[in-house]
Amino acid sequence: MPCLPRPLLVAAALALTLGLASCGGGRSAAPPPPDAVSGLPTEGPACVVNLVAANVAFDRVTDFRNQRGCGITTAVSLYEGAAVPLNRPVQVSCGLAAAVLAWETQVLHPLAQRVVGQPLVTVHHVGGYVCRGRTSDRSRLSEHAHGRAIDVIAFEFADGRIARVAEHWNDSGPLGRFLREASRGACGVFQVVLSPNADAAHRDHLHLDVGPWKLCQG
Repeated sequence: MPCLPRPLLVAAALALTLGLASCGGGRSAAPPPPDAVSGLPTEGPACVVNLVAANVAFDRVTDFRNQRGCGITTAVSLYEGAAVPLNRPVQVSCGLAAAVLAWETQVLHPLAQRVVGQPLVTVHHVGGYVCRGRTSDRSRLSEHAHGRAIDVIAFEFADGRIARVAEHWNDSGPLGRFLREASRGACGVFQVVLSPNADAAHRDHLHLDVGPWKLCQG
């Protein structure tokens, strides 16, 4: 089913809720203002409607749960925010997608211009949903197992430079500064932020999640 224009948003929302449609904004769409993405519902049809209204490019996928307890409620395949593409699609909860959008709009875009002097063009990640235990306690499911987490490894700018967590976290230049400020800024959007400041397991990526606990080690 093709993406629908704004006048048919209600019909699109119904179809999305039933898992029968996908929709999203094009790469040329301007990012919505911060107040358009704050306080988005974390799951359910209202969350999906807000993603559509914010021009996020995604597919609505069928919710699922396996025997181990892994699965996603209000599952989406996110491949682009309001303006910045991901390096590859990622399957997450709608709530996580909404948080990525808020981070992009409220933190990453202005930070890239202010610190690097270039637009941000790609956010590189290494996965969202995966059915596994926590790094610190394998007997307990990770937020990744519920689609409520994403691991980000790098940020690419319009001039071709790439700020890599593994390479530039302690760099004194603009790429290192961007990474550290992006991580700290994520603490105001996500519930948990784990960076190289947390432990050796996160030396090469930022773990961002919208689970029930609050922890900022950005």
